[in-house]
Amino acid sequence: MVVSESPLLRLAMGRELAPVVGLIHATGIASAIRRLEMGVVPAAVVVVLDSAERGAAHDFLARLVEMDFAGPRILVSSRFCPELAEAFGGSCLTHFALARPWRPGAMRSMVESALGLSAPLRVAAGR
Repeated sequence: MVVSESPLLRLAMGRELAPVVGLIHATGIASAIRRLEMGVVPAAVVVVLDSAERGAAHDFLARLVEMDFAGPRILVSSRFCPELAEAFGGSCLTHFALARPWRPGAMRSMVESALGLSAPLRVAAGR
């Protein structure tokens, strides 16, 4: 699930992730919560923190814990320093950070790593 108010960011993330995983787009925190309450169970959640809803993102992440969501959460922000974001991702099994803008392929690589996708699955998904 990709959560962002920005259509351009959703498009950029979709272009990078669509060959690897099925995408569920949420136009913001409220949209993401509605989808989860309707029974949508994403493998991972990518949340862009650069939005008017930034304060709601904390509540959303807490809500994921309450809902026993076990998948990875990937936090994307222009305020992250790339080096610190990489270090943060290496220190946790459920939360990952990606600085914006990211290098081409970095989002896809992070999602693949977070989900434990293997090389043969990537090739099959790209067909």
